Amino acid sequence: MVCIIGCIISPRKELTSNTSHPMETQPVEARFAEIYKTEVDSVFRFCLLRTSDHELALDLTQDTFMRFWNSLCQEKIVKNSRAFLFAIARNLIIDWYRRKKAISLESLLFEGAEDKNDLLASASKVEIDAEASYLLKKIAELDPLYREAVYLRCVEELKPREIAEVLSESANVISVRINRGLSQLRKLLHYENT
Repeated sequence: MVCIIGCIISPRKELTSNTSHPMETQPVEARFAEIYKTEVDSVFRFCLLRTSDHELALDLTQDTFMRFWNSLCQEKIVKNSRAFLFAIARNLIIDWYRRKKAISLESLLFEGAEDKNDLLASASKVEIDAEASYLLKKIAELDPLYREAVYLRCVEELKPREIAEVLSESANVISVRINRGLSQLRKLLHYENT
């Protein structure tokens, strides 16, 4: 049987693991389709907020799911699809920033205005209201050490152990970062006494 992308799986194997999660016993195509349907928007938002470029975010989202598909076709055991997808997206974004050429300050300022318009247009498409947009801006102002952990916890609603998998840290370190990041966020939002 030939998969969508062209990787070959001998007689329709199913992914299984020690856990009895219903999605893990489904055929590869059905599992991928279900995960894609539930996670594509959150992976896209993650990429968009990291790059501020709508087209690039679409490309990175597509690449993320292509790599995920290839992993499924290679019969790799994926215990936590959501954490795995965010890890792939994060690595693709890091790779993109490493390849990105230096940009002059003038062109950066000019493109910055366009990026804000793209971000706002995309935000309205995924129905983010004004308060959520404000909160996302405040999360972006957090110390880089806490920013990603707070974003993944509060916006993408990942559990600390899932975030730990994405960021290759221990769950305890992530919990501390989330706590400190939320404390810093409260200060930025002037909610210090709550």
